[in-house]
Amino acid sequence: MDMSLPRNHMPELFHPHRTQFACLHEAEFVPAIDPQAERWYQEAEGMRDPKFWDAEIDWSRVITLYRQAAERKHWKAMIDLATLYQDGIWDGDKPLVERKPQAAMALTEEAMRLGIPLAWAVMGNYYRSGFLVPVNPTAAWAFWQRATDMGSPYAQTLIGKSLLTSKDQPDKLLWANEKIGLQMLECAFAQGDGNAAYELGLQYEVIFKNKAKALRYYHEGVKMGSAACANSLFTGFHSSGRNAIIPSAGIDNDRAQRYNLIGDALAFNPAIRLPNLDKVLPLPPAKLPVWNGDKHQLINAAKAVVTPPPKLPPHSNSAN
Repeated sequence: MDMSLPRNHMPELFHPHRTQFACLHEAEFVPAIDPQAERWYQEAEGMRDPKFWDAEIDWSRVITLYRQAAERKHWKAMIDLATLYQDGIWDGDKPLVERKPQAAMALTEEAMRLGIPLAWAVMGNYYRSGFLVPVNPTAAWAFWQRATDMGSPYAQTLIGKSLLTSKDQPDKLLWANEKIGLQMLECAFAQGDGNAAYELGLQYEVIFKNKAKALRYYHEGVKMGSAACANSLFTGFHSSGRNAIIPSAGIDNDRAQRYNLIGDALAFNPAIRLPNLDKVLPLPPAKLPVWNGDKHQLINAAKAVVTPPPKLPPHSNSAN
C-alpha cells in the first residue's frame, strides 16, 4: 500500500453515537482563490448553462478553463474537473468529454493534500462506489466523517440526516443521535446548503410539529437553490387543513404558484441562488407584491443584484 497516496490514509472510523461536534466552516480551510483562476472558472461555469444541450457546449474550452484554474489551485475547479473526468460526458455513444479515471483521482488527492474538505468527502464517494478503490462502506463513512469535521457542508448534511432516527437501523444507514445530527445540519445550513435546509424543514414539519419553523427553513432553502424546499412550500400553500405548512393560512394559490415556478427553475438549474426572494415572495403575513405572471421576471427579481464594473473615464490626449 502506497502511503504517499491520500486515498490510503484511513481517517478515524465513523462513530455515529458521538456526543460532541464542533461546527467548522469550509471557508476557513480552503485556499484563497487566485483572481485570474476565478475568472476562468466563472467563464467555464457560464458555458455549462443548462439551457444548452451537452452536445452544444464547447467542452474542449470548458476543460481548458477548468484545467487552467485548477493549475492555480482553484479548489472548485479541481473538484469539478475531477467529476467530469470520473464519468465523462456522452452524447449517446459519442464521448464529449473523455473519461479519465486516473486524472480524476489525481485531482482529488491533490485537493486532499491542500486540505480541501470537499475532496475528503469525494474520496468517501469513491469508496462507496468502488471508483479506483475497493468498495468499502467502512472507509466511505470514515472519509465522510473526516470531511464533516473539516467543515464540508455536503458531508455534514450527508451524515447529519443519517442520525435523525429514534432507533439504530444500520441496515438503512440510520443511527439514533438526533442532537448531533441536528447540529451538523444547522452547521451546513449556516453555510448556505439548501439540502440541509430541506432536511431541517422536514424534521421540524413532520417530527417536531413546528410548522412555523419548518416554513422558515424551507423558505431559506429556496434562496439557497433547493428545488425540494420550493416544492414543499408549493404543496403546503396549495393544501388546506393538517397538510398545510401554516394551517391557519389555509389555501394560498398565489404563493403556491410562485413556489411552483421557482421549484421548476431550480430543478432545471440547481446553481441558481435567490437571495432577494423576499422581494417577490415574502413569507406571510406580508402581502405578495404585484406580479405580471412572467416566470422569468419572477426568477430574475429574486436573484442577486449584480453591479456592473465602473466605466473608465475617456482617455484624453490633451496636455496638462
